[in-house]
Amino acid sequence: MANRKHDNQTETTILGAARKVFTQKGFAAARMEDIAQEAKINRALLHYYFRTKDRMFDIIFEQRIGEFFSGLAGIISSDIEFEEKVAAIIAHDIDMISAQPDLPIFIMQELAQHPLRLVAYAEKAGAHPGSLIKIWGEQVKKEADKKRIHRTDPGQLLINIMSLSIYPFIAKPMIKAMQGVDDNAFHAMMKKRKKEVANFVLRAIKP
Repeated sequence: MANRKHDNQTETTILGAARKVFTQKGFAAARMEDIAQEAKINRALLHYYFRTKDRMFDIIFEQRIGEFFSGLAGIISSDIEFEEKVAAIIAHDIDMISAQPDLPIFIMQELAQHPLRLVAYAEKAGAHPGSLIKIWGEQVKKEADKKRIHRTDPGQLLINIMSLSIYPFIAKPMIKAMQGVDDNAFHAMMKKRKKEVANFVLRAIKP
């Protein structure tokens, strides 16, 4: 049992180091040696756990995409009221990225090279993007039919929600510099932003 625990800890350390290197350098520029140095292990041990950087990247990317889309799918497919659903999507995005601030850059770097990989891993997590968009579209139409919101393009609405939630993390260095805040203050801003964005979106779409 002790050996198994050690193995899990070492693997977790390696994947954490790989995630950091991939985020900083991108997949193409990242080297096994860079990952070994970041993990503070020798290359022989790194190769014992992972023979290629492709395998490490696949595991990390699959985990990240799976976590993100499975959570989003759960919210969109739920029976909660539409206003609650909008707020829940925003909270999900902000909470996920607050816990994993390198997630947007990590994903964008990979999508620039392999745009279909996101769809493949989302489907593997049980959250087909096309199906989610269809469900979302039906919900938006239903709300508009009941005159609870303006007629609006469901895809554009979802883009607006995700952009307002995710962009601040991508622009974090600029926001911190412009507003003169440190990491703790930025985190507090993002926590408050969940309510701010929800109110902004709902005011924009309600009659």
